[in-house]
Amino acid sequence: MATIQEAMAAAVAHHQAGRLAQAAALYHAVLDAMPGHADAAHLLGVVHLQSGQPERAVSLIRGAIQQNHRVADYHDNLGSALKALGRLEEAVAAHRQAVRLRPEFAQALYNLGNALEALGRLDEAATAFRQAAARRPGYARARFNLGNVLAALGQRADADDAYRAALADDPTFVEAHANRGGLLLALDRPQDAAAALARALALRPYHAPALSNLAAALLALGDRDRAESAARHAIASRPDLADCLLRLGEVRQRADRLGAAADAYRAALALNPALAEAHANLALVRQGQGLLDAAELGNRRALALDPSLADVRSNQAYLLLFRPGVTAAAVLEAHRDWDRVHGAPHRGRWVKPGKATSGKGPLTVAILSGDFRRHPAGLFAVRTVEALPAHDIRLLLYANQTESDDVTDRFRKAAARWVPVAGLPDAEVASRIRHDRPDVLIDLAGHNARGRPGVFARKPAPVQVAWSGYMATTGLAAMDALVADRHHVPDGMEAFYTERVLRMPDAFIAYDPPGDDTELPLTPPPCLSGGPVTFGSFNILTKLNDDVLAAWAAILRRVPDSRLLMKTKALSCPATADLWRGRLAAAGIDPGRVTMVGATNSLDHMRRCASVDVALDPFPFSGSTTTLETMWMGVPVVTLPGETFSSRHSLAFLTVAGVEGCIASDPADYVDRAVAWASDPLRLAELRRTLRSRMAAGPLCDGNRLAAALAAELRALTLAH
Repeated sequence: MATIQEAMAAAVAHHQAGRLAQAAALYHAVLDAMPGHADAAHLLGVVHLQSGQPERAVSLIRGAIQQNHRVADYHDNLGSALKALGRLEEAVAAHRQAVRLRPEFAQALYNLGNALEALGRLDEAATAFRQAAARRPGYARARFNLGNVLAALGQRADADDAYRAALADDPTFVEAHANRGGLLLALDRPQDAAAALARALALRPYHAPALSNLAAALLALGDRDRAESAARHAIASRPDLADCLLRLGEVRQRADRLGAAADAYRAALALNPALAEAHANLALVRQGQGLLDAAELGNRRALALDPSLADVRSNQAYLLLFRPGVTAAAVLEAHRDWDRVHGAPHRGRWVKPGKATSGKGPLTVAILSGDFRRHPAGLFAVRTVEALPAHDIRLLLYANQTESDDVTDRFRKAAARWVPVAGLPDAEVASRIRHDRPDVLIDLAGHNARGRPGVFARKPAPVQVAWSGYMATTGLAAMDALVADRHHVPDGMEAFYTERVLRMPDAFIAYDPPGDDTELPLTPPPCLSGGPVTFGSFNILTKLNDDVLAAWAAILRRVPDSRLLMKTKALSCPATADLWRGRLAAAGIDPGRVTMVGATNSLDHMRRCASVDVALDPFPFSGSTTTLETMWMGVPVVTLPGETFSSRHSLAFLTVAGVEGCIASDPADYVDRAVAWASDPLRLAELRRTLRSRMAAGPLCDGNRLAAALAAELRALTLAH
């Protein structure tokens, strides 16, 4: 008969070879012969753990520890069994005991990190993984897990270092390549992300998460065809993985294929109804299609699943601006709701106002934006920003973007420092700004896309000001002032803004129009050629509601041979265009009288603006860029302002430009004014001839005039603090 020692050796050989049943039989035989054999009890427990029986494993390993409590491996494997049972605090205690018994025990430190990560104690987990990697050279798995934890903590640069260290240990580590690609994507480095993901896919061609992230990277690089191909391959690899369908939806959404994007998001939700991101993305699709009720419902579902989604709560507040009958009080409350949830936790760490300056010497003004480019916010601000240095302003521009164009170059030239911050967490951006100590920090986005309200909620500068890119109060207690004008915020409306209102002498922006007179020559009103009067709308579908459609239907009835041009990028989607033909018909507008046009380049868009006789502004969310573009082509814009900031853009721009006869007092007046303009072709022709030159020579395009006023207000604001 074999000795106990021989039986144990044979059992261990079976165990190491993966023959668990044979190993278990021999461990049992040893325990039958010697019930107190600690190693046999421990290793039999490990067999049960590996066989999916952690409860039995805990009992056996505890028995081994009773026989000999000084063996570190016993405590480490006990911790693993307890973790498998979800008893995480006990698991942490067991792994810590293993490390106390053997301080150089790298595997126990690694397992400790896993247990701490499962408990959500990520800082402690990171420490454990670092210690494990330090104690075992080449421990790629520990460095990989460290990268995952650091990424979850928002320490993305350190996470990238950890992933690269893991790959230096093991260049064939597929998951490390894949996760690093996902991290680089989050850092807005799509080119580097695509390269890392390609390396993962070279090792495992059907790695669904890598394919899914590759789709996002290619999309960011503008390669939509390859992005869709990668997303489809991801779905083929893992048809049960909702995240792959989510990515396909994003590819389609970016291509303005809103109906197809909605199909993908619905399919993702069929697989995982608790996927908050899919609810939020579907809400954005519905918003783009002008379906406000569906958009609001999607946002509510996303927030119910994950209340921490600050972007979704921002969008929910933004959506309110489009609702018929919206009041300034309701807008204020919705935006304060964002601040109560996402801003209040940061108030104890605000930068305190420093000692007031004498008013002499340059004022350091930082601006944070993702729209230092050909974007409405950028085109509203660039002329003023270019002029600010001449008014003793030193500019620090924090760019939340990776792309650039000719407008970006103009912003960079105006800046004393240009600081890229795309992909950095809010806390890190705030820390960088705090370190640079600007006197004033300006926000150009608010709750819009690429906005960073989470940075401003941390108040990294003593004075913070909202300007240009958002059309309402930010609701932030941390925001000190809002750049406006008397048209957008009339006297008596200050109570509906959390910020102090800084009224500029004319409009609150200075427009930078596209093209020149050669590229965009002025043309006569189309109706003078003998054709029918053409009304036009160039606004997003989100701004169109039943009240607007009813007014349009009345206008078209009053001008029987007239036509309507609707142009916006969402109409590039056939499903969306069909949806709106149905909505128009239901409102009493013959779709046969309507021309729908989707996205075009900037100059073609402006030429389309010139192809209408009268532009029809939506309400209650007025046009802003679209109004200025249409006016630049000499076309009147009939508008119906309300009490909210976002309802008064066209009123402000028309008033400053001196255009009369466009501002209505109610829907009936709106209809009358549109019909009056359509009935007076000579008046239309005169406006075409004179409006552009009036705009170009006046305050609407005078960046230096606005810069002087803004610089004075900012300096006074810093002295007041």
